[in-house]
Amino acid sequence: MVQDEIGDALWYLVNAARLTGIGSNALGQAGLTFLRRRFSEKARMQRSAITFRQMDGIASLHHSMLSRLNEELLRELAHGTGLVIAFKFDRIMGETVENRASMFGQLLGSLILVSACFELRLEAIAFQNIQKVYDRWPLKKRYFVVEPGGRDFEQFPPRMEIQFIQRRVGNRLMVVQQMKGLNIGDPLTDNSRRGDGYRFHDVFHLSYAAHLGWSPVIRALLKLKRKSDPQLDENEDGARAIILEEGIATWIFNHAKGNERKLYADMTPGRLDYSLLKQVRSMVDGLMVAECPLWQWENAILDGFRVFRELYHHKGGGVLVDLKKHTLTFKAPASNTVTV
Repeated sequence: MVQDEIGDALWYLVNAARLTGIGSNALGQAGLTFLRRRFSEKARMQRSAITFRQMDGIASLHHSMLSRLNEELLRELAHGTGLVIAFKFDRIMGETVENRASMFGQLLGSLILVSACFELRLEAIAFQNIQKVYDRWPLKKRYFVVEPGGRDFEQFPPRMEIQFIQRRVGNRLMVVQQMKGLNIGDPLTDNSRRGDGYRFHDVFHLSYAAHLGWSPVIRALLKLKRKSDPQLDENEDGARAIILEEGIATWIFNHAKGNERKLYADMTPGRLDYSLLKQVRSMVDGLMVAECPLWQWENAILDGFRVFRELYHHKGGGVLVDLKKHTLTFKAPASNTVTV
């Protein structure tokens, strides 16, 4: 989408300007000066803080003209960006503060004009950028938990301990899950010509339950589908939601097992691919879990892989799930693979 591209460009512009010592107000003043000169308006210094609304306002007065200059304005923006990129950092820092501000201010003004020709306001795009940043990297993390709905007897237990027991049956490795000594679901294999441990993948669903309060798969395994509410039962807990969750788990697993990613062993919070998280959110669009912020999805994914690596290494073990504390705790098994 155009606003996403402009938003990314604005983010890079503001940060590049800051690296060269140009603060946001100096950048805004330079951008405003550029726009006023562009439209032959009287230039004047403002002592108050510059806002995107002021610059958007100037562009809106000339919207009819700008709407006919889409390609010209895009070329102008590209040309200005190219000139800045061509400068080496030392050369930019060798310029006066006024020249540096003017250089970045021209780019900011060009972004305002390009936004206007697409009937967009940079103020709204900047606000959307701030929301995206807090969605991904908030100053304070407050968990959004999916509304449970349904009756009391249809809720996830606040604490669950699941045993992952690896068994060798003939030449196949499979994993059985048990809760309080009872089998849950069917035995799982890797379903792959090459063994990769996917037989332990239900820990990902447990992590979604712990961190998001959401897992149609675990609801189905524990017979906790919310039958008392037909809408929830059909739309949130039904086959489509289950298939979708399995698809997300498989897709992310395939992403994580690349040689350079090492099942996210070296991945620190805040570093997981932003595009991956956005894609996950788009996949759950229409479900209540789509309201969960991206940082929370990242927690669910990375924590699930942390325990997955332990299960794979120890050939099984116990997983304590605490839905109140949003945690997964691994317990090493007393023994390893059982041969049947």
